[in-house]
Amino acid sequence: MLKKIYYKELWNKHFRASFIEVNKAMNISKFDEEFMIIKAENMQSANVYSVVQTTIQEIYPRYYTDEVVHFFLELHSVEAISEDISKGMVYVFMCGDTIAATGTIEGNHINRVYVLPEYRGKGVGKRIMDYLEDIILKSYNEIWVDASLPAGGFYQKRGYATKDHQEYQLENDKILAYEVMCKVVL
Repeated sequence: MLKKIYYKELWNKHFRASFIEVNKAMNISKFDEEFMIIKAENMQSANVYSVVQTTIQEIYPRYYTDEVVHFFLELHSVEAISEDISKGMVYVFMCGDTIAATGTIEGNHINRVYVLPEYRGKGVGKRIMDYLEDIILKSYNEIWVDASLPAGGFYQKRGYATKDHQEYQLENDKILAYEVMCKVVL
């Protein structure tokens, strides 16, 4: 048994060293070496909730009224997130031990894609979307998203086209406007 553990450790060290050398040769950063995307587990509910809430609180006030921000905060409650995690619909982008982003799949619909502000502009959103789209494209040739104001341009650059403009009435006569977008892959 001890011999087996030794060989496993030796293999892991060798593989990790080779992996790092290849990444250096390809000019891939340490950030790239230590990321992975996994299906969220129930014990991660609070952390996923924190990513979503932090992102909404820091990004959405630039685009939306207080009533709309409040609506999003309530919509993405820890209970809603926990329920989706228990259904196996939520994925997390791990950078080391940190959940840097999250996304949810329901059929051929991607929703609740949030990237922590400190990870924006580093390719995290692109990577989690690539991953979620690959899962959907195994069963569908259309992918749908409901795009908030901050995300519309991001989705458009990824090949999504607006199919409908929706408005949702909120308190104090405020309106939440968003785009229903679709990407068709043949």
